[in-house]
This record gives sequence, C-alpha cells and structure tokens, in this order.
Amino acid sequence: MPIALSKELTSGQQEPVSDLLQPYQNFPKKISGPTVWHAEDFRSRPDLWQRQWTPELIQQLEEAFDKFEATGKTLPDINKVTFPLPAHVVNFLSSIREDVVNGQGFILIQGLPVTEWPVLKSAAIYLAIGTIFGVTLSQNGKGHVLGHVKDLGNDPTQIHKVRIYSTSARQYFHTDAADVVGLLCLHKAMEGGESDVVSAHNLWNTLQVERPDVAELLTRPDWYFDRKGEVSEGQKPWVQKASAGMSRLA
Repeated sequence: MPIALSKELTSGQQEPVSDLLQPYQNFPKKISGPTVWHAEDFRSRPDLWQRQWTPELIQQLEEAFDKFEATGKTLPDINKVTFPLPAHVVNFLSSIREDVVNGQGFILIQGLPVTEWPVLKSAAIYLAIGTIFGVTLSQNGKGHVLGHVKDLGNDPTQIHKVRIYSTSARQYFHTDAADVVGLLCLHKAMEGGESDVVSAHNLWNTLQVERPDVAELLTRPDWYFDRKGEVSEGQKPWVQKASAGMSRLA
C-alpha cells in the first residue's frame, strides 16, 4: 500500500493569518453566479457534473507514468515538473478545475482502469492529476499527502486519537483543511461510501436571510479542531480555523 509523505508534517493544518481575516460586515449579503445552485439543477443533467476519461487520455496518463517511473523518483517527489502531463490531459483537467473552483464545486470523473493498474501506479497518476488542481498538503501527523479511506479496525469511539476514515463508522459533515479535496475509488465497498454535496454559497444566502446571526458566527475565527493526537513539532494539540468552512466567501 503506497503512502506519500510530506516533508512538512500536517502542512495543511495551519493557523489563520490574522492580517487576512475579514470581519462579517465585509462578507457579501448575497452571492450570485454558477457557485449558487440547487440539487434539482443537477439531478436530470448528469452532463453538468460527470466527465469521462477517454482511451486516448488514459494512454497518455500511462505513458507519463512510465516516464516518471523510469526516473526512479518516489511518490513524494511528484509535482508538475517531475511528472509532467501531456497537453491534452492538462486541458481536460483544467476545464474540470474551472468547474470545481469557479463553478458548482464538484465533478465526477469516471473511467480510470484502477482495477487493472497496480496500486502504486494508480497512486502516482492520482497525485499527478492533483498537481493540476493545486498543491498537495498533509493533514495528519505522519505527513501523508495521500491517505486511504479504509476500515482498519480502529474504534470510532476513541475520538481523541482515532481518525474516523480508518473505521467503519459514518463520516458526518466536516471541514477539511484544504480548498480542494479529491477521492479515488480503488475498490467499491459492499455498502456505504456515498458522498453528499451542497452549494456553500446557496447555504450562505439562505443563512443571510433566515439566520444572519449564524452566518456571522461562521465567519469568526473562533473555531478549534482537535488534531486527534497527530501533532507535529512545535504545534498545539488543536488547530484554530479562520471560519467554519466559509473561508471561500471572503
């Protein structure tokens, strides 16, 4: 099972920069545009949120992997320079990135032959795909920039030291310390595994009308998250957040 290690542990769990924080009155009262949507906008339009890897694009990914593997570099070394992707792949992913960052915020890409590839190959190509969307960050004490959502038999009631993704328990709504999160399915589970998505900007508009007090609360830098015992040198056992998942609005 491959594990990519970050040179800077928990690099995705940083304290907010006070000079960049915005007070509630600077947040918009209402947001408009493609980031604001309702579920019914997409239920009958899979073309709006589904993309497909073509055989040609897959072949180009495999050729790029072969070149990377020949260099002898390892998973933590993957970036745009060490694992360059062909122009057609970059264009395909850049269009998707636009939808993720400035559009509805989610996309399902289907068709990677992960059941035919060794896990190492899938992991490397997955990390290379991620370089088009941003910079990889670690969110645990081991420095993993690529983690596996898998039941390892851990006790989900031991919330002070166990990450829920290593158990069979349901993950409730939460905030990851990253702007973009990606999931790659290697083995379909017998049950479960569904993901829910929502328009944060539609939620914000609703709160501004119905509960502006809650909207203001969400913009305050008064949110603290337990590191589950995964503390890098010089860090506190918790991390302060600039907001409860609303930082994109500032």
